[in-house]
Formats: sequence, C-alpha cells, structure tokens
Amino acid sequence: MNTKLKAIVFGSLIAGSLMASAGPVMAHDYWHWSQHEHRWARRADLRSDYRDLQEARWQLEYDRRHGASRRRIAEDEARIRDIERDIRLDRRYLSRR
Repeated sequence: MNTKLKAIVFGSLIAGSLMASAGPVMAHDYWHWSQHEHRWARRADLRSDYRDLQEARWQLEYDRRHGASRRRIAEDEARIRDIERDIRLDRRYLSRR
C-alpha cells in the first residue's frame, strides 16, 4: 500500500511539473497581450487560416498537375476563396478592436 501511494504521489509531481513547464510556451504561442485593449487576444485562429490557405493552394496545384477533373479544381478554388474571405473577416474584426 505504501509503495502504491508513493508511486501515485511521484507520478502526480512529474505530471504537474511537465504541465507547468508547457503552460508558458503554449500561452506565448497562441495568446498575446493587447496594449490597446488591455486584455489577452487569441491569434491562433488567423495563423490557422493562413496554414489552411497554404494547404488549399498546394492541393489545387497538385490537382492541376495531375489532371484532376474541372469539378475538383473548381472545388479547390472555392475552398481557397472561402479561406481568403475568412482571413479578410478576421483581419477586419481585429482591426476594429
């Protein structure tokens, strides 16, 4: 019984220290302090949109190189337009703050 308790306590300490050390890294990556608004703002959404846009452009180029159907290419182009629209809306929203 004593050995199990020690293992649980030791495991909890290790898990807690790992979570505590990862916290500032994740907060720094996805959140930033807005001096203008005096609050924290999330910036990962816009960065995610840019990644999605890049992947959609790669997919479009891949489909064009490999002779995909016109329907598939039109879907790729529509996806790119949707992502670009989302980016414009996000930027407009962030600029109004």
